[in-house]
Amino acid sequence: MHARATIAERASSWTTFELVESQVPHALHSWLAEPGLLTARIRDLCGPLMRFRMLGPLRAAHVSAELQARLRVGDAGGLLREIEFCCLRERVVYAQTVLPDSTVRVHSWLGELGDSPIGESLRRAGGTLEREPIEYAPLPPDHELALAACQGSPAVERDTVWARRAVYRLDGRPILVQEVFLPALLRVQDERVRHQAAR
Repeated sequence: MHARATIAERASSWTTFELVESQVPHALHSWLAEPGLLTARIRDLCGPLMRFRMLGPLRAAHVSAELQARLRVGDAGGLLREIEFCCLRERVVYAQTVLPDSTVRVHSWLGELGDSPIGESLRRAGGTLEREPIEYAPLPPDHELALAACQGSPAVERDTVWARRAVYRLDGRPILVQEVFLPALLRVQDERVRHQAAR
């Protein structure tokens, strides 16, 4: 059984892409700035080797005061959904969806997402969907989100990783989606480039 998670943030870490662009590895630029659905982009890269998997069922989580302020809710609790995208048996992207209790009370179907990608599900929801500007951050190895991204994936190097997050508001209710881009993503991309060049 999973322990109750704490969803926290370091308030000063997240910022606009323009302010971190010079620090981002060039090969990762287009991934962080991807305007479309990440699921479709990874599927295009990995083809039939892509695997999307939930890392356990939705579980109860404590939402930190800092994150409550960011989401503009008073909920100390919510649901946490964790998923991974794998390619060539390696985790390339880890993602968290944070569903505050007040959001789930209004949109109860969110508590039964199953293994459907969140972006595609929100676009099919039928309500008014707005996405706030995407925020970006380099995550040191001891950052809560980086630790979660590497857990259970021993092949992941314990180094700084890049992440992005966005707050979606479905009929005004917040949903936080955080995505961590792991080193294997660029290795897979490099292998594909070399394979295409060798044809």
